[in-house]
Amino acid sequence: MRAGPTVPYGPVSQLTSAMTHVPPLDQRIVDEFFQLENRRGSKGIAWLYGMVATYGLNPEDLEAGYHWDGHSIVLSNKKRPIRPLHPQWVFLFQLKEKQPHKLQGCWESLSSSLYRAMAHQQVSVNVTDLLLAYRLRKSYYKQLKQQQTSTPVYAVAS
Repeated sequence: MRAGPTVPYGPVSQLTSAMTHVPPLDQRIVDEFFQLENRRGSKGIAWLYGMVATYGLNPEDLEAGYHWDGHSIVLSNKKRPIRPLHPQWVFLFQLKEKQPHKLQGCWESLSSSLYRAMAHQQVSVNVTDLLLAYRLRKSYYKQLKQQQTSTPVYAVAS
């Protein structure tokens, strides 16, 4: 008997019972970001899409305000920094460099533009799928880390 379908983040047998589809693979998320970024007038939307994918936060969570702490971001209403599971995405998507300059007054329009692009099928990976993929990756990495710390390592002298 198989444990369930696997994705690059590991077995998801317990999570797939409630899921109707498999979450997007990392490469699909990256491809979708660059397709969105290359579309005319969608650079701000692509940036927000990258932030959601990289940090696993809803656009509404980012609206409260944040500041950069290296690769991580610290939300105004949280004490701990939120680290990206793929730190290379911060550089690949140029999230720090391409951040829209006037975010204070435009969060609502930027968020609604992202949701509208998803509704009109300009973006095939929606926010829910991005968040699910992030949670699965995080769960898998946590399990992997626990296995590495609980498995004793023996040195063999030759």
